[in-house]
Amino acid sequence: MNRTERLLDLITYLLNAKEPVSWRKIKNHFPDDYARGIEESNQRKFERDKAELISLGIPIDYQSTTEVQKEGYLIRKEKLFLPAIEFSPQESSLMMLSAGAVLENEDFPYREQLESALHKIISLQSQLNRAPEEIKITYADPDRSTMQAGTINKIQDALDRRKTVDFTYHAFSTGETTCRKVDPYGMIYRKGKWILIGWDHLRQDLRTFVVNRISDLEVNLKRPGTPDYGISPDFTLKVYQNQQQWELGLHEPVDVIIEVLSLHRMNELLPQLTGAESLDGSRFKLEVTNLSGLISWVLSQKSEVVVVEPSEVREQITETLRALL
Repeated sequence: MNRTERLLDLITYLLNAKEPVSWRKIKNHFPDDYARGIEESNQRKFERDKAELISLGIPIDYQSTTEVQKEGYLIRKEKLFLPAIEFSPQESSLMMLSAGAVLENEDFPYREQLESALHKIISLQSQLNRAPEEIKITYADPDRSTMQAGTINKIQDALDRRKTVDFTYHAFSTGETTCRKVDPYGMIYRKGKWILIGWDHLRQDLRTFVVNRISDLEVNLKRPGTPDYGISPDFTLKVYQNQQQWELGLHEPVDVIIEVLSLHRMNELLPQLTGAESLDGSRFKLEVTNLSGLISWVLSQKSEVVVVEPSEVREQITETLRALL
């Protein structure tokens, strides 16, 4: 048998054993694998297999002889299996309520996977409560479209197989449309928008792309079973999940100085300005890589936050306000 089959059979054999299994019994059970040729070579082969399984998280232990137990190898089931997950009735009902709001959107990516996971979780619960009548959750996707769902499915396929993608991208901040070649590193969903993070071959750096501004995406078809790239172990999506709107890398950095006019809101705004350089008590210098996100945030603060400089950004805010009137 091949190595994968042998490892799986070894796991099954040890799990089904009612007591520790001696080396002699293992050899008798796997005569073609551990009982041929030189004994020392057979032992080394078994030790390599055992080390491989341990590296995969299979807790194979060796039990020494005791008064009540024989010596041999065993898999301690209490170490192998995690305890069953139990949600409180309230947790279950709120989870179902949240998931149900998403499932109402037929174009939501990963809808089938979410539905499958929800059914599995429900089947394990001993008690379920109905969702509280006073709580309602509505999932609203402003970019809802079958085309976007298809793009996300292609990106996920590329992520799974580590394949490079080519697409056309329309940048909101500059109005430019460019052809991009990107190695996908991950996706996040923030404030109603799916965002792709990946290595941009054009900029030779990590960049973020709003998925609803991507069109004509194609996954590299060459060598479908071979990855096109690797992802650094230092990369983490958490950095991007905690970013503010203006920190998404959609263009080259622009230094912007803002001023908080309503000091009573400072404690509320400071957590959003952790990446900013404080110039004095009310002014902050931001390194902005998504001007449209900054403009949107400033406008959402009404007249309590203003852009001091550069003048070009102040003019963009003025033009945005005029367009809204």
